[in-house]
Amino acid sequence: PLDHRAEYLAASHANFIQVPTSSSLLYEDLAKWIREERTGSSEKVIVIYEKGSGNIERMGAMNTILEKDGIPFNTFSYSILEGRNIQEPLKKMMSKEAPNRILVMSESEAFVNDVVRNLNLLIHNEYEIVLYGPSKIRTFETIEVDNLHNTRLHTSLAYYVDYDDPRVMEFVKKYRALYNTEPTPYAFQGYDIATYFMDMCSKYGHDWIKNMEDNDSSLLQADFRFHKMEGKAGYVNSGVRRIVYGPDYSITLLKD
Repeated sequence: PLDHRAEYLAASHANFIQVPTSSSLLYEDLAKWIREERTGSSEKVIVIYEKGSGNIERMGAMNTILEKDGIPFNTFSYSILEGRNIQEPLKKMMSKEAPNRILVMSESEAFVNDVVRNLNLLIHNEYEIVLYGPSKIRTFETIEVDNLHNTRLHTSLAYYVDYDDPRVMEFVKKYRALYNTEPTPYAFQGYDIATYFMDMCSKYGHDWIKNMEDNDSSLLQADFRFHKMEGKAGYVNSGVRRIVYGPDYSITLLKD
């Protein structure tokens, strides 16, 4: 399946392979990323989510992950109608002496836009902020890109094409020559999936599925790192690509 939300099916189907990294795993990676970058107790970690959004289950899972990783944090929720009045309550949770790592737990474009707007105003008030956001944030059309760079957005993605990669350059040239057009994200996705599984079949024949956990692969648009879920369950992909929006308007893909 190519649906990020289909991971739950892998829990009860032994031959099920979830190729796209699920949203829950991407959020888990954001928590792991915060832990890796946090350098001292003076740094503040704040998880922001939309009040009454029905996101309680995901929030509970994220709180568990942060607690398990030993990350002290505060939670802050508000409704979109309260957006004009949240700066003072947020300031009380934040530090002026150290970075403030903000994790926004929402995929609502209007709410995320409001969070980013407020964080930019706080940056102008001399607060150092690093924003950790969901992968969908890059598709939101109402958010000013300048604001993502100002907040130094960190986001974990299932898919990202690095056009500086020589392999990508070669693929684009060949695709243009063959089809007289630019490759779409689905062209990269189809190429990656076909390449990975054809290579596995070529190496291992009928036993290819038994060897997936030992064959990680970084392809044009995605990383494949499959692991089998417990019991008689299927396989899920935990491959993630991390990108950072720099204040110099760069977008950097972090290498493993």
